[in-house]
Amino acid sequence: MNLRFGRGKALVLAGVLGVVGACNDDPLVPPGGGGPDNPPEIVMTAPTGGAAVQPGDMVQIAWDATDDIGVTGVDLYYSADGMAETEIATDVQGATYDWMTPDQTLYGVTVRGVARDASDQTAEDVTNDIFAVVTHSERGYVTGAACADCHSDYYDDVYLSSGHPYKLNKVENGVPPTYPNGPQVPNPPDGVTWNDVSYVIGGYGWKARFIGTEEFNQGYIITGFGGAGPSGDNQWNLLPSTWTDYHVDEQKPYDCGQCHTTGWQSLDENGGVRQDGLTGFEGTYEETGIACEACHGAGVGHVSSQAASDIISDGSDDLCGTCHNRGGANADIPASTSGFIRHHEQYNEWANSPHFGAVGCNDCHDPHLGTRYDMGGVIADCESCHADQVANNAHFAVGCVTCHMPQASKSAVADADNPNFVGDVKTHIFTLNPDAQNKDYFFSEDGLSVATAAEGVTLDFACYQCHQDPVTGTGGGGSERTLAELSALATGIHDAP
Repeated sequence: MNLRFGRGKALVLAGVLGVVGACNDDPLVPPGGGGPDNPPEIVMTAPTGGAAVQPGDMVQIAWDATDDIGVTGVDLYYSADGMAETEIATDVQGATYDWMTPDQTLYGVTVRGVARDASDQTAEDVTNDIFAVVTHSERGYVTGAACADCHSDYYDDVYLSSGHPYKLNKVENGVPPTYPNGPQVPNPPDGVTWNDVSYVIGGYGWKARFIGTEEFNQGYIITGFGGAGPSGDNQWNLLPSTWTDYHVDEQKPYDCGQCHTTGWQSLDENGGVRQDGLTGFEGTYEETGIACEACHGAGVGHVSSQAASDIISDGSDDLCGTCHNRGGANADIPASTSGFIRHHEQYNEWANSPHFGAVGCNDCHDPHLGTRYDMGGVIADCESCHADQVANNAHFAVGCVTCHMPQASKSAVADADNPNFVGDVKTHIFTLNPDAQNKDYFFSEDGLSVATAAEGVTLDFACYQCHQDPVTGTGGGGSERTLAELSALATGIHDAP
């Protein structure tokens, strides 16, 4: 009797009858490819991480999967920051899958693949790298809201209560911005409504200016120029609370974004694009105010990898000097003819002080905290370095900074009761000139800079905060003292007895 079998059946029959196959050089293969039925193997090869994707964008998932019989399908899952898994797809055929990410922010994302064979055996692997699903600009800015997702306590309780975020504030639908800690900006000057305002410049405990809408004055700063707006009283000041004129006879474009916004690009840098289409707005920003990425750089790489090496951590004084500076570190300290140092000169002053090269900005300041409203932005006291001088102080009731950091600078207005010697910004020159010289000696002949021979802030700025000049009648309401008398008291005031 002749029997015909396929190769598999012949092998089974041979085994039953104890017959050895005749073709040993071409063995028959059992079901499953021969040998034991092994589980599959899988290696996830993509995504590899390092780059964020926009919510709702496609991400290609890829893998290498093998099995001695054959992989019947792959199940895919994602996890964010090691939390619970969510199914992406099941029983995927092939070696790739285009995943449309959720329309939400996800950090620390990994993808797990589970390969399955015909015997329902499985193997799994997880992508090695993490990545993020987060909204970001073409330049990689994610905005401070993304930073807050991981640093919420710090962001909400510290950063948002400081002045940096409020350097430029957008007015939405005629609703004014709000500010923490201090008073709110009042209604715009006469002749202007909130519907005429696109932005408020500043407003956090200091001063505020207003930028018009395109319809009102083509988005220029409201100064009254050309009949657009009132003829004066265009700047609001907190200390004291009053309105003052601001460049009434000029049309002032907004070109201040380098120090008022995050990710600013001038017209030359961005190809001529104006924010919100405002004619008077000479550039674009990524975020209003000085937000996290203004100092730390675009954050998309950091939120993708969660690695400290992927974010800028620059504690240098030069970074602070990017904005708190006019003219360069070793330049003359600019002044105004009103008899005060101009504002934003802290870096210039520090660079021309004895502290330069020995004490840096962050030795005394927490850069994330403000100095207004007792926010705790000053983290060092003078005694930590100058214990002997503090101990030997005949004026012990007066704090160090009262004399050594007088308000010799003016940003908005001088003190109404002492306008000759008390501005609204403390100087960072620190050194006092103990000679009997008045402020005329402190400034250059044209009054536009601090004189190179000044050798420190003159005594009238320090002493006439409290004392009164018997000759001019100016100064504080305290006892009368001539500059000669004050010089005699100041000379050697910190010498040991």
